[in-house]
Amino acid sequence: MSLLKTTLFTVIALVLFLSPFYAIAQFIQLPTPIPPPKPNVKSGNFRIQTEPLTLPFWDDFSKTQLDSNKWISEGVTISTTVANAAPSVGAIILDGIDEAGRPYSTVQFEQGFTDRITSKPINLSGLDPVEANSVFLSFFWQSGGKAEIPDENDNIVLQFLDQESLWVSVWEQAGGLTAEEFFFTQEMVKVLPQFLHEGFQFRFQIKGRRSGPFDSWLLDYVFLHKNRNLADLSFPDRALTLSNSRPFDKYAAIPLFLLKKDADIPWEATSNEFKNLDRGFRAMEYSFEIREKENQKLVKSINSNTPFNPVPIAQERRAFTSNPILEVTLPEEEMDYEIVSYLVTGDGLLSGVENGVAVTYPEVDFRINDTVRTTLAIRDYLAYDDGSVDYSAGINQRSGMLAVRYEVNSTVYLKGLSINFTNFTQLGGVIDLMVWKELEEEPIYKKEVFIPTKESLNEFGYFEIDQNIELNGTFYIGFTQFTNDFLYVGLDKTYDNGGEIFFNATGSWVQNKTVEGSLMMRAHLLESAPFESESEASVPLKVFPNPVLDILFIEGQVGTVNIYDPLGRNIILPVLENEKGKSVNFEGMQRGIYVLKTTIGEEQKSFRILVK
Repeated sequence: MSLLKTTLFTVIALVLFLSPFYAIAQFIQLPTPIPPPKPNVKSGNFRIQTEPLTLPFWDDFSKTQLDSNKWISEGVTISTTVANAAPSVGAIILDGIDEAGRPYSTVQFEQGFTDRITSKPINLSGLDPVEANSVFLSFFWQSGGKAEIPDENDNIVLQFLDQESLWVSVWEQAGGLTAEEFFFTQEMVKVLPQFLHEGFQFRFQIKGRRSGPFDSWLLDYVFLHKNRNLADLSFPDRALTLSNSRPFDKYAAIPLFLLKKDADIPWEATSNEFKNLDRGFRAMEYSFEIREKENQKLVKSINSNTPFNPVPIAQERRAFTSNPILEVTLPEEEMDYEIVSYLVTGDGLLSGVENGVAVTYPEVDFRINDTVRTTLAIRDYLAYDDGSVDYSAGINQRSGMLAVRYEVNSTVYLKGLSINFTNFTQLGGVIDLMVWKELEEEPIYKKEVFIPTKESLNEFGYFEIDQNIELNGTFYIGFTQFTNDFLYVGLDKTYDNGGEIFFNATGSWVQNKTVEGSLMMRAHLLESAPFESESEASVPLKVFPNPVLDILFIEGQVGTVNIYDPLGRNIILPVLENEKGKSVNFEGMQRGIYVLKTTIGEEQKSFRILVK
């Protein structure tokens, strides 16, 4: 039994999927995959009636999405964070979740087949005798990684499709390999004559616990080609293996106005790691840049073609760091920057010999893993997460509270909170949104809200704060839940900010010391108070009556009028003009706090309106 499974009965849980057998508070770590689009395929042996692929076949999963031109995926996802010491950035995860993102079974310990990934058909016919005896498939595998480690009775199987359309197992690996979670193992499997036909396919299938994303296996760097042998374990490829480290230490994002206001906020040097997959040494250079994400305009050159010293040797893995990041030009408006790292390696297309003639294969471009782009958000929020869900976190306690700690060095105002609730079955549920200056004291803000619907896993729900909340120093944002079920919040595993997470499931607050990662709750900030009273408005304006039963009058030179309901949704209400300004009809609207946003000349003003 793995370490993660032995901790199933502690205080809080890192969970992905709602399951009826979770009866008491728990603490486990599980991946949260983005469900891939369902392939348009027939059931059975997946013989697709399209033009088959040709040799060579290669994928190092360094792209953000699985290549549907190469693969038929059933529950498989790509991650850049779950693998340990990957051959190149990105690997695929196979676990106990189907392609819709649900457990294969609601029976807690049911075992059976789960995820599977199948190649599209590959034409292996027409090879001459020498070529036919030299077709090999190689790949790298890892047991568990940062996810849940398979047990001894779990396994992963590689199968080939023969000429009779039967799947034949050609390689198998059992679980229970605790040491193998820290490195990848390379395998080389020969493709025998019975599989050399025009509709050849191969697939990886795992067997394990079917009740969630347990018993995880990772695969990387899959390569099928001819003219190979059992010793052909190297590649003329030098690859980056990680996302670029963030320049704001524990923060993934800092508001633009804070960066402009506080010149003491340091920009830490960024870093990455390379792996030389070749059998010989290779002189290489590296560069780091900051660019505007949308138009790729260069903002800052940090390193430019810096040579590696000493020269990388065969199969070497090495971390490397940029020069100090100094005097970065900040944007005039909020936007996303990118930290870009790239290698100059001499990598290119795979080369070979066909009928005595030297050729290159455009299907295998070893340059695609030489560049890594990492988003650096410079917008209106503080965030520890990078926006990508790896796992989920939550407590399964009615009236339980979950909070994240933030800190600012000057006076700011809280504009809103955004939280990534990852379980789609819980969208529409009710929580109490809360803000604290000290967790042992009463919250300074509390509001009952609905969890908004969304379209994608990485999408955040935004909750606008409808009053002025002034902050300076440490503060906490979070919520109270009204269910004993786990309320799932996204967890990003890129960096460990687990010490900033606090929970209260038994009446007292506890600082998290077990869960590693960054809880996906963000604080949106403003430099000045978002709401003004009538007397504070620099342009004369009168808004009455407040509270209102039906008609709200706005007297003054008013331009546009926008109304937001207690859920933060922009709603359309009847707005009429009159001699003194405008009026808004709230008749029939539910009780609660609404926000009225107006333009007055060149100024924008916001007012809290209580509807009785």
